[in-house]
Amino acid sequence: MTVQTIVSDVKGRVEPLVAIGQEVVTLSVDALLKANDVVVDGVQTVVKTQIEAGKDLLATFQSSFEKAKSAGFKAVAAAPIDYLPDGRERVVSAYNDTLTVVTKTSGEVVKIVKKGYATVSAKLSGAAVAKKAPAKKTARKAPAKKAATKKAA
Repeated sequence: MTVQTIVSDVKGRVEPLVAIGQEVVTLSVDALLKANDVVVDGVQTVVKTQIEAGKDLLATFQSSFEKAKSAGFKAVAAAPIDYLPDGRERVVSAYNDTLTVVTKTSGEVVKIVKKGYATVSAKLSGAAVAKKAPAKKTARKAPAKKAATKKAA
């Protein structure tokens, strides 16, 4: 056996593995990019919700402070509960909204990662990668022709 035949034999065995490796990397990166998009959207939604809740709470605290300031120290000391800001509902609402977004985002990320893992596993094992079946096309029928009626003259 010559060196040339050994090199060509090794090259013939390695090239398919390199091609599969490149496809696996491409599929993995695609899945990670999709997951990243979902996570970024979820984080932006959560941040927006929290900022809005913070602004609402700040406005509530400011109005409560102004109310206490205009009433005077004696009135606040006599009934302090009347001057406390009521922001509990807004905090609970922001929490529930955040929980909903996080739950939805995590579910979508899990689906994307599972699909990516299944695709990579199929590619490595040599099995056919499952693709979405194309939508069934319904055969379009030609419209029925109306029979021409002739009047007898």
